[in-house]
Amino acid sequence: MNDFWTQCLDALRESTPQQIYQNWFADLTADAELEAGVVTIYADSSAKLRKVIEAYGETIGQTVNRIAGREIDINWEVADEAGAAPAAAAPDMQSQGPTDADIARTGLLPSLTFENLVEGQANQMAYASAIQVASSPSTIYNPLFIYGGVGLGKTHLMHAIGNRFLKNNPKAKVLCISAQQYIQEFLDIMRLSNVNRERFAEDMRRFNERYKGLDLLLIDDIQSFGNREGTQTNFFLTFENMVPHGKQIVLTSDTYPRNLKDFQERLLSRLTQGLIVTIEPPEFDMRVQILLLKAERSGLNMPREVAEIIAKNLKSNVRELEGAVQQVLAYTRFHQVDVTIDTVKLALRDIFKASSVPVTIDAIQQTVAQHYGFKVAELNSKSRKAKLVRARQVAIYLARELTKKSLPELGELFGGRDHATVIYACKKIAAERNRDEELKYDLHILEQKIKS
Repeated sequence: MNDFWTQCLDALRESTPQQIYQNWFADLTADAELEAGVVTIYADSSAKLRKVIEAYGETIGQTVNRIAGREIDINWEVADEAGAAPAAAAPDMQSQGPTDADIARTGLLPSLTFENLVEGQANQMAYASAIQVASSPSTIYNPLFIYGGVGLGKTHLMHAIGNRFLKNNPKAKVLCISAQQYIQEFLDIMRLSNVNRERFAEDMRRFNERYKGLDLLLIDDIQSFGNREGTQTNFFLTFENMVPHGKQIVLTSDTYPRNLKDFQERLLSRLTQGLIVTIEPPEFDMRVQILLLKAERSGLNMPREVAEIIAKNLKSNVRELEGAVQQVLAYTRFHQVDVTIDTVKLALRDIFKASSVPVTIDAIQQTVAQHYGFKVAELNSKSRKAKLVRARQVAIYLARELTKKSLPELGELFGGRDHATVIYACKKIAAERNRDEELKYDLHILEQKIKS
């Protein structure tokens, strides 16, 4: 695998759903002979090769042509049949660290490292913990559980851990996969249980041995295990075969671990026995740094004042900022103009317009009610049930933070309550936000949903 194919994988990761990317693109390797106009792409099995060609061949071809800037012929081959599996490194080469092909077999994306990840207040604790896990000679914070909303950089941080760990330990066995990949592998084996018992037993043994033998396992979007009894039972055994024996596990999730739905209690207990860290939406200075870094990596000369204008308008997540950079890049190259405040306002006018839509009380009430499993009418009722009171206080707090309504207006809009009740709700949630990780997470998720 070379720089060209790494660029192609990066482009595919940005343009396709994460689950599809991890399942079908992440472990493809390639040899690029651009002068000859040929790229040979390898899959690890003939079955996968057929699926990739049938379902995604055109997508990959278009991406290869776009990155190359011209028409490229693609050859498709199975890695083992083609003799493409890399030979073991000579002894004198071991000190140079893992090769691109080694990294490809781990499922890691070489481009997602600590070096190109912006650190800020929003991810400070998660970043520091990740560095320690990746660099420590022994297991620490096991498992490391990273949670946060969509597009905040959880996956990037997870891959950065794997890449740094493998760099420090070239002989280590590392695997980075999505929860959906783990589920699919397990289900594929289980389907054999009533068809071929001998093959089922052998495949299940290999599956369990594969995970048992890892030094570092990284699983993205662990919430996908919800309501998967068989998968959870199997992963519990994987966990027990790794963590007590000094093997590190890192997990990411879009929700606080205790909010994971339809999980076995014994598994939840294991998931929360290590360190739990969150990634929050990036603050202003962090958004500026992200924009400047992404622009630099894309070959875009973006002045700081331009980055600041974008950062003031786009506040939700890192993915949104990355998309803005790509849109500015496309606009300025197509029109052959410099990156200025005026050209950026034109390039991002629709995005800026959407982000400036004022937040309404109705939107807040509907979002909060749905999040906590109530109806809006219940939120505004006189009921004093503890969970309902909590949801109501969160809604009032968010209404105070995100709108310009006065205290009396808020009281009236929340069932005719007096302004003292509104003040109490705002102060209570503001105070608890700083010490309650679960509440902090809920508020960030709700803010994202309300503003989207």
